[in-house]
Amino acid sequence: MSNQFNSIFKIPDRSLVAQRLTKAFFLRNFSLSTAEKKLLNNTIVAMEILGQVNLEKTNIPVVVTETDSYENILIITCSINNNQLEKYTDSCTQFIQKYIAHQVVLVIEDGDDFVINVAEKRINQVDNNKLVVDQQFNTSVISKLYKNEQTEAFFKALDFNTLDKTNLETTYKSYLQAVVQYQVANSTGSFNKRSQKRTEEDMANLLAIENIEVEITSLKSQLSKEKQLNNKVALNVAIQKKRQHIQRIKHQLTTI
Repeated sequence: MSNQFNSIFKIPDRSLVAQRLTKAFFLRNFSLSTAEKKLLNNTIVAMEILGQVNLEKTNIPVVVTETDSYENILIITCSINNNQLEKYTDSCTQFIQKYIAHQVVLVIEDGDDFVINVAEKRINQVDNNKLVVDQQFNTSVISKLYKNEQTEAFFKALDFNTLDKTNLETTYKSYLQAVVQYQVANSTGSFNKRSQKRTEEDMANLLAIENIEVEITSLKSQLSKEKQLNNKVALNVAIQKKRQHIQRIKHQLTTI
């Protein structure tokens, strides 16, 4: 597992860890919900800390402010049962990002495919030793068996040698930018490295699309239950307007 993914990340030997992240660690240290215990015991097969990027191992300076902490970046892999990736990716990313109090680049994999996840975390204002997740970004499902131009460009952006290593914040945000631009590439058809400011704009647009899609799902549910013709027409019009809004946002994503 380690060698396979480090062919993408190319973490230097001094930062390689290859250490199991045990289920007992979560059970012993956290008060897990029933659903989290079920996920841990029935869905997750194995977890591993592939690498650790910090000052000690890489000489990259830390960044700590009142709201942000970039002291450790962990690259973690999580294996789940085959053909379960689309069903359980969100549950696994939410679980691991929630309980690992560091900046994490997370790989969720099954036998044939994988997803890469990153999260924006902030210092918990109640407990400064904890980080809380603001928002997360996943790639679409990526095949282990073949690559196209988009995935090739994405993997190059994840290469440790190409990251902005001014400090650990810029390093982690390089990973985040790569994931966001891979999402954008799914809409535009091409992967482009962009500035931090433009990436933040793209992040906002991707979240807006996600929120509108949730609204469309809700409207469709209302439509399926509606009996009155005039109300059905109004709901269809509302759905169409939201789809047009998504298309306008996607057009913004394509502009350089």
